[in-house]
Amino acid sequence: MSSVCGIAHTGARISYLTLRAGTPVFSSDGKRLGVVQRVRADNATNLFGGIVVDTRLGPGGLRFVDAAQIAGIYERAVELTLDAREAERLPRPS
Repeated sequence: MSSVCGIAHTGARISYLTLRAGTPVFSSDGKRLGVVQRVRADNATNLFGGIVVDTRLGPGGLRFVDAAQIAGIYERAVELTLDAREAERLPRPS
């Protein structure tokens, strides 16, 4: 099993195509930021755009995380390249 930012049992790396709503999202420093609400992708070109995170337990509301800000997608977690402070500035989805 994988460990992300000290979080054990994240499972194996997976594709964005199999990422499920409700999967916990963590900052690079290990703080739980919220859960995946939905995946943003262009189905015609199979390009992954990012994820929308429900942060109601954190800063509040929905936030968009660009694909380039995602360090890893796992069976039971998503890890961002951003630390918790940087993640506070994520934009609302458009």
